[in-house]
Amino acid sequence: MARPHPVPPDPVTIALRPWRYMDRMYNTSVIAYNAQSRMPIRLRNYQGPADLALQHNFWVSVTSGLPWCWKPTTSPRRYSQERQFDPRSRCFAFEGDRLIGYMSFTGEDDFVSLGYPWVLPGYQGELQDELYRRVYGFAASSEYGGKKFAQRFRRPWTRQIEFFRERGFAEQRSEPIYALPVIHRRPADPIGAYSIEITPDFSFETFAPLSAGTLPPEQLRMFARYLETVDFDFALAATRRGEPAAYFGFTIRRDTGFAELIASAVTPAETEAISPALSAAVHELSLRHARVLATKLLPGDPDGRVLVELDFRKRTEEVFMFKEL
Repeated sequence: MARPHPVPPDPVTIALRPWRYMDRMYNTSVIAYNAQSRMPIRLRNYQGPADLALQHNFWVSVTSGLPWCWKPTTSPRRYSQERQFDPRSRCFAFEGDRLIGYMSFTGEDDFVSLGYPWVLPGYQGELQDELYRRVYGFAASSEYGGKKFAQRFRRPWTRQIEFFRERGFAEQRSEPIYALPVIHRRPADPIGAYSIEITPDFSFETFAPLSAGTLPPEQLRMFARYLETVDFDFALAATRRGEPAAYFGFTIRRDTGFAELIASAVTPAETEAISPALSAAVHELSLRHARVLATKLLPGDPDGRVLVELDFRKRTEEVFMFKEL
């Protein structure tokens, strides 16, 4: 028989502080009653692989209206399989059987990529505070050992940026993002100079040698860990006379049509490959029903000149937030 929930002393508000009930057997907490639905709001930690799909679908739903929002990565699934994973790194909030919010983090050693407490409209505020208290509190505890906390946002995401800033995070740096509407156009003719090949899978073994001349070894190793979590849609290789000139990896967020050039490597002597490679990529993206392509500055084009010649324009920035204990 299910354990009955006790009636709160004053079920007229959604405030989280007046009443709590901890079910230690199931690692859940009933923290409040919704005054309108009179249904309990219950928090619980990660319980199994089904929660990964729950988290993914919820994140896609609540971020679909955010400008310049990327395709979700596979980092939650990968982290759940690692030695350092703990179920307390994920906290889900339910009203009855409906998921109304969650917060999570991934980590390695003392570094923590701390997620934002995503909630449905109308649940902002104290529920987010409670999710943050639990998830960040565990990450920063001596038991887990997090010391360095980071997250990235887009510049227009003022609510998310301010939430972290109010909790001691500082803007570490920002990077410009250029964008181009994806329209049907013919790719630049690769005959005579560059040959273009599009493949369904991204290969770090192809990317790394081209990046070795522009990225320090430690930065390349860190980037490799990130690229392992990216759900690439396709890769594009440009060659001249059989020799590699450029290699790009792209993602497409299907529900919004937002495409992003995530990984870019260009041989220092082959910067002229950027234009035909991107032109071919835009054509491919149009065939895949993408609506806009975004990218940061590319190797060999530090001032964005080639991007501007291709009609890319600076539209926003990526903001990196950081906190160290």
